[in-house]
Amino acid sequence: MKKTLALLLTLVLASGLTACSSPAGNGKTATGDGKTTETTAAGAAGTDAPSTSETDKTGGNDLVKGTGVNLTIYSNSVSDGRGDWLVERASKDGFSIQYVDAGGADVYSRLVAEKNAPVADVSFGLYSMLWESLKEQNLLVSYKPTWADKISAGLNDPNDYYHAIVKQAILMAYDKKQISEADAPKDWPDLWTKEQYSGTYEFSSSLGGATVRHVIAGILTRYADPAGDLGISDEGWEQIALYYKNGVPSQEGVDLYAHISNPSDPILYGQIWSSGIAARDKQYGTDTGIVVPEAGVPFVVESIGIINGTKNLEESQRFVDWFGSAQIQGEWAQQFSTLPANNDALSGLNDFNKMISSLPAQNIDWSLAAKNIDAWCEKIELQYLP
Repeated sequence: MKKTLALLLTLVLASGLTACSSPAGNGKTATGDGKTTETTAAGAAGTDAPSTSETDKTGGNDLVKGTGVNLTIYSNSVSDGRGDWLVERASKDGFSIQYVDAGGADVYSRLVAEKNAPVADVSFGLYSMLWESLKEQNLLVSYKPTWADKISAGLNDPNDYYHAIVKQAILMAYDKKQISEADAPKDWPDLWTKEQYSGTYEFSSSLGGATVRHVIAGILTRYADPAGDLGISDEGWEQIALYYKNGVPSQEGVDLYAHISNPSDPILYGQIWSSGIAARDKQYGTDTGIVVPEAGVPFVVESIGIINGTKNLEESQRFVDWFGSAQIQGEWAQQFSTLPANNDALSGLNDFNKMISSLPAQNIDWSLAAKNIDAWCEKIELQYLP
C-alpha cells in the first residue's frame, strides 16, 4: 500500500547568487525556465531530510526493494509533470526521492552556495557550461554509470563527473493554426530587423533558465570578436539591444502558448525547448511550427551528476545507474517526448523526435559562451532588459 511522504528541505542560499539567477521565495519554486509556481508541502517526521521555509515537491512510497534512504535531487527538468512522474516511477523500483525544481542557473547557484554543507545528492538537467563550472569547483563526484558506453562520443565528461541523458533543441515556435510557414520568420534576427515582426514575439524576462541562456548564446556568438566587449562586437550588442527593444517581456505564470494559441493576442513567436512542445500542443490545442535557421539551432545536452559531499553515495550511484538506463530513459522519452542520449533508448522514438534529431546544429563557440554567459546576462539585465 502506498503512502505519501511530505518532506521539507532546507535551502541555505548565499545572499549574492550569480547575476542571472532568479531564485524563488515566499512559498514558490522556480520552474525549469526560471518562472515560478506555487507549491505546498506538509511537515513530516522521522526522515533524514532537513526542514525549509521554501516548498519543494516531494514524495515516497513503501519501498519494493529499496534501501530506505531518501535522496534529494536538484533539477531544471522536472516541470510539466516530470518530477511527479519521476517520484512515482522511482518508488516502484525502490527509490525514495524528493526534488527541487528551479531554473538551470538557479540550481547551479544553490549548489555553489551549499558547497560546504551540501543538501542535494544528485542533480540532472543542467547543460554543459554549468557542469564544467561545477567540475572546476570540485562540486561533483567522479562516477561512471553502467550505461555510460551507450552515449555517443563527446557527450559525456571524459573524467566521468557528468554524463548525458537527454538532448534538447532550443527553438523558435509559433502556432501553425495562426501563422503559415511562409509568413513565419526564417531566423532569429528577423524578429527585430524586419518591421512586420516588431511586437509579435516574447522574450524571457528572467535570465536564470537554460533555454534563454542558449538563445542568448546562439545570438551573441554569431558576433564573436576578441577585441569586443566581453568577446562580442559592437554589432552583436546592437542586435541584442534591438531584440529586447522590439519584443514583449514574458509574464510570470503565463505560458508562451497562452499567447500564441490566442488569435486575438499579438504575441505569435517565442522560445521553447523541444521536449516541451508535445505537452503544450495537447494542453492548448496548438500545432507547433518551428523556425529552422540556415545557421542551425542550438542543442542542449542535459546531463546527470552526483554532488560531492553527499551522505548517500551508494544510493546516488544506484539512482544514476537506474535513471540513465535504456529502460527508464525510454519510458521518459515516451512520457515526455524527449530525445534520449542513451542510444539503446532510441528504438521507440516518436516521429517528432526523429525530426528533432535530424535538425542541423548551430556551430556555437561553447568555450566562449561558458566563459562569458554570466557577464553577458548581467550586461543584458543592466542595459537592455526593460
